[in-house]
Amino acid sequence: MEISIAITTCNRATSLARTLEALAVQDFPPGDFEVIVADNGSTDDTQDVCGAYGKKIDNFTYIYDNRPGQLVGWHRSLNIMQGEVACFIDDDVRPAITWLSSLKEVYDNESVGLATGPIRLNYEVNPPDWIAHLTLGEPGALTLPAFGLLDCGEEICEIPGNFVWGTNFTVRKKLVHAAGGFHPCAMPGRLLHFHGDGEIHVGRWVDNAGHRVIYHPGASVDHDIPRTRLSLKSLKSKFVTNGFTRSFQTIREMGSTYDPPDERKIRVMALRYFRDPELAPVKILSLIEEGIREGLATHIHHFQNDPAFKEWVLRDNYLDLDACYVHPDLTPVDEKDNAVKDWREGEE
Repeated sequence: MEISIAITTCNRATSLARTLEALAVQDFPPGDFEVIVADNGSTDDTQDVCGAYGKKIDNFTYIYDNRPGQLVGWHRSLNIMQGEVACFIDDDVRPAITWLSSLKEVYDNESVGLATGPIRLNYEVNPPDWIAHLTLGEPGALTLPAFGLLDCGEEICEIPGNFVWGTNFTVRKKLVHAAGGFHPCAMPGRLLHFHGDGEIHVGRWVDNAGHRVIYHPGASVDHDIPRTRLSLKSLKSKFVTNGFTRSFQTIREMGSTYDPPDERKIRVMALRYFRDPELAPVKILSLIEEGIREGLATHIHHFQNDPAFKEWVLRDNYLDLDACYVHPDLTPVDEKDNAVKDWREGEE
């Protein structure tokens, strides 16, 4: 086994089927990769979809763990992976047919520790005008951080480790363990404040440890963006989550709480997401500022007033899920949880 692919999912059977179909038709030896689907508490047809694709993909494993958070699926999958290279992708992406063969080409070089490829956005409907304001760079060096677009051109090149995002995140498995595993990531709506910096922690660790980080144009994925994620309410929720991430990183660096940034600093944070800050639409800028401000304040409040949450944020690592999931709010999800959308889905 050369490559292991992990997909954490919850109640997105239709999009998961598209992801699995793309993996089933890779131009790569079927016996040289495995697929692990970690079901995070689905009540839809997810298990049936996995049953069907278990017959189409040679090495297929389905696991179920309804403790909340993408972290659960990542680390449950990590524990059973057989491949040297570990790929963590979302259940709403479709890898190109050359995805695995391109990754093998990259990892044949032992100096490479981390790799990704283009992340193209497939919008369900025409995107609103404000998307253009949040798209940074030019073709060949293009990103849209709010939605995960990544275009570093048509040549293999080195990139920073914090540009390898969870939509298309691949790494040598041993380096995930060396980094202490992933940090918390996507959560159900009621638990968003438990969000951390997810895979970014691992990417930065691998980069800082001196391993090469490679972008390969053949290792591309298409990322489906539903209409609901293009609402202003969903955009604000994205930046509330951004505030949680920023606060999580700051507290872990300092080892304690901190004074929240003033309005000037929040404005500077928000303007970094705009192609031309001087032309930033006032409504969108205000919404992003509001989201970041709310996320920072909410995270600080929980850290200062909830000892179990403080312990969650300051853990050495999150590899031992049983030891991590002791906060009384981090109980297994039920149908009510699954009815509440997280920031990836948004609302009208």
